[in-house]
Parts: sequence; C-alpha cells; structure tokens
Amino acid sequence: MPIFTLKSIPEIQGKIEFYYLIIDGVNNYKEFEDQIIREGTYEKELVTIQARLQEMADRKHLPQNKCRNITPQKEKVPEIEIKTTNLRVYIIHEKHKGRIILYEGKKNTQDKDIRKFRSLKKLYLNQL
Repeated sequence: MPIFTLKSIPEIQGKIEFYYLIIDGVNNYKEFEDQIIREGTYEKELVTIQARLQEMADRKHLPQNKCRNITPQKEKVPEIEIKTTNLRVYIIHEKHKGRIILYEGKKNTQDKDIRKFRSLKKLYLNQL
C-alpha cells in the first residue's frame, strides 16, 4: 500500500488551496514536468497548465475546452480535468482541504490516464 502525503503548491495562491499528491516520497507531477522539459515539445503548455491552475485557485470560471468536470454520476468527490492541446492534469476536490493534483498525462493516452487517475483516487481516499 503506497504512503500518501500532500504538499502545498506555493506557486499557486488564491481562495482555493492546491496540493501535490506525494506517493512514497515522490512528486509525480514534478517528474512529469521534468519529462516534458527534457522532451522539449510542450514546455509552453506547462506554463498554460500553471496559469489555469492559478485561475482555478482564484475561483475564475474556465470554459470546457480548458477545464472540465469528469466526475462519474453518483461519485461524491469531484474530478476535474485541466487540459491544453496535448497535456492533461487530473485533480480531485477534497472538501475542507482544496484541490489535489493526482495524475497527469498526454492527450494520446487520455483513456488509460483517466483509469489510472481513478484507481489512484480510490487508493488515496481509502487511506483517509
């Protein structure tokens, strides 16, 4: 069973708190960012993702082509997908806590990434 911890994201300041999910001491989001930078293809989209996260923290409404609710019916914990042309970031909203980045990926692996995100969400929520 993985060990989960939350780390506040200091770069994002607003009315809603944002956190990285740390899994067994590893920040997968930071590793994703590093991979994108190494590949040298979507760095501008990383900046766009950060801007959208900040807009969410400030409670600004984002259109569906930038941010969409992907919560299945009857699910109590909201699921949010932040998207750019090629990148995706999957977030949950934990009541009384804020938004937690659980998973990230690329458009071409979106279906697999959503399944992995939901599996990770279930593991995380079961440990609360």
